[in-house]
Parts: sequence; C-alpha cells; structure tokens
Amino acid sequence: MSLLRAGLNKLTGIFRNQGGILSRLLSQDASPSVVKETKEVITTCNKLIEDRVSRNFAIVHLLGKQWRVTDGDLLVVEGHWPPNIGDKIRLDKVLLAATKDFSLIGRPLVQPGLVNVTATVISKGLSHTKTHFKKKRRKQYMKIHFQRLPQTMLRINTVEIANRINEAPKNVYE
Repeated sequence: MSLLRAGLNKLTGIFRNQGGILSRLLSQDASPSVVKETKEVITTCNKLIEDRVSRNFAIVHLLGKQWRVTDGDLLVVEGHWPPNIGDKIRLDKVLLAATKDFSLIGRPLVQPGLVNVTATVISKGLSHTKTHFKKKRRKQYMKIHFQRLPQTMLRINTVEIANRINEAPKNVYE
C-alpha cells in the first residue's frame, strides 16, 4: 500500500512541476507545415459540405440512449415523452456528425448550430406486452407481471452540416 502511495505522489509531483501533459503538448510550437496541412484539411471539408457529395449521418443522444441516424430513418423511442403526433423537433445533442469522407467528433457534443438534425413525431402508442414470470420451485410461489411501455416513433427529416467548419459560431438569438 505504501509503495502505491509513493508512486502516486511521485506522479503527481511530476505533473505538478511541469504543468501537466496538456500544457506540455500545447506549449510546443506548431511547425508551419502542420498549420498549412490543417488549413488544407479544413478547406477540403468545407468544399465537401458545400457540394453535398455524400449522405450525412449523425450520432444523437436521445432519452439516455445513442442513435445513429440518417435522412429518412425511423426511431422507436421507449418511455414517456411529451411531444405530440405531428410535432417537428430538433435534436440538439449531437455527439458525432460525419459523411463518407470526414467526421466531426464532439467533446462531448458537437458545437451548437454546426449540425442540424430535425425529426417529426409520427405516432405514439404502447409497446408489445412483455411478460415477467417468477417462480420458486417446490414453494407454491408463482407471479406473472405484464408490462407495456409507452413508445414514440420518430421520422428523421434531415441531417445537415449547416455552418462552415472552423468559423466562429453565429449568435442564434440575433
């Protein structure tokens, strides 16, 4: 135990004195070739967004689960959810957006306003009946529970990468 504690103290001392890993990585000057290469990658991605060469997809966080969605997909979401049939909604929690050629990864979410995912509520109802059966043998004990959860069906209308990459975000409220 004392050996583990000594090792942890040594590691914290190293990172405290040198400012941590991130500060060491950021303090190194980026070479001009790296800066030029990143600018080329960003311009290529912006051109692909304008041309709409391939189909966009996104990974969206919705009601505690992550979903991979593209245009025209149907989602069946379990649990109580307030929107009514016919409501158009915008899914804001986008974790990743991508095409065949490039991807935008959020930390943890992609920048607000960069990706627009819109959906329409198609139907609301109950799931199929789930049966929970409990039995203890030789004890005259048996229980059967039936359960039907509320479900909402969504149609994904569009997945758009709206803004240009690496630009300052525009104020939505102007």
